[in-house]
Amino acid sequence: MARKRGAGRPGQPVEPLGSLSQPAGPLVAGTEACLKCGATDLTRIRMTLTDGRPAVFVSCPSCEQTNWFALEGGGSPLDRSEVLGS
Repeated sequence: MARKRGAGRPGQPVEPLGSLSQPAGPLVAGTEACLKCGATDLTRIRMTLTDGRPAVFVSCPSCEQTNWFALEGGGSPLDRSEVLGS
């Protein structure tokens, strides 16, 4: 018997599929709106930086501004050298 795609293992809940731009929880400080143009329809991707810190990458489709924010940060974007490990 073939299983339906996305059905998961028996007895386990199926993870809902969603857009990368849909927040999966409360917004991280500083990621509510684009720092350059103020747009709020942003792409937010949670990730772990090379130093092990959890962060959110934010991209604005309106003006193409990108930034990274530490999950436990104060709302200021991280310096690119912190993110890239340079």
